[in-house]
Amino acid sequence: MVHVVSQGETLYSISQMYGVSVEKIRYDNQLFSQVGLAVGQSLLILRPKTVHIVKPGESLGDIAGAYGITVRRLLRNNPWLLQQPYPYAGEEVAVTYENDLGGQRFAGLRVEGYAYPFISRDILQESLLYIDELLVFSYGFTTSGQLLPPDGEEYLLNEARAFGVPAVLVLTPFGETGTFNNQLVKLVSENMYVQEQLIANLHLALQQKQYAGVDVDFEYILPEDRELYAAFVRNMRERLAPMGYTVSVALAPKTSADQPGLLYEGMDYHLLGEYADTVLLMTYEWGYT
Repeated sequence: MVHVVSQGETLYSISQMYGVSVEKIRYDNQLFSQVGLAVGQSLLILRPKTVHIVKPGESLGDIAGAYGITVRRLLRNNPWLLQQPYPYAGEEVAVTYENDLGGQRFAGLRVEGYAYPFISRDILQESLLYIDELLVFSYGFTTSGQLLPPDGEEYLLNEARAFGVPAVLVLTPFGETGTFNNQLVKLVSENMYVQEQLIANLHLALQQKQYAGVDVDFEYILPEDRELYAAFVRNMRERLAPMGYTVSVALAPKTSADQPGLLYEGMDYHLLGEYADTVLLMTYEWGYT
């Protein structure tokens, strides 16, 4: 529901009116930098259905276990607890909310997120409460098929594991300069030795670092490499799928099969859709001229 602030009301008085903690109102309305409330200001109020009063020595795991829910779901309902080392005795923790369907409302919907290793920890942890997979951006590779992992990769992997979220390795044709290089795409598409070396090194990285799969994010593919690139994706999936790994492909969106442009002409949508497990349409590409 929405509450419109009247003269003399404070966050505390509004929290008492609805039985909602001040922290929850502040979080849901992003009031972290606002000193006071303004008359006429609209506030979103999410009312808890089940509230737990923290007992001395109780952990989030204890509370979640008592109600048969996951710690992750408990944190979704009380995200400010991410900033605390542990719940305080006497603190009110919302277990469920009115009209809470426990995630059933979004059955079938998957949410994934790309993340660079320099992402803010607060943003990363809050995002991990809701996403199904964390895509670690990104691995490059050399002309001999050796992988170039991103600096700070372990930070992302450790956080993902702590929240029980699978991590996916994003593979891009970044050379040692850290920029897209379509000559690397051409090399790995045409040279089977380099391709086999790259796939073998990917398999090793997936095993050692417990990735769930690979997302192939190649751009600026030359038109003459269109079918060879798709065959590379097929080869990768045939090698990795029997071991339980997924292979997805990121594609720039287009409006017709013969749309000109370096982002489109080198991608065979039909073949890539056939060979990969899933496809990501990069809608942000619409912002480019």
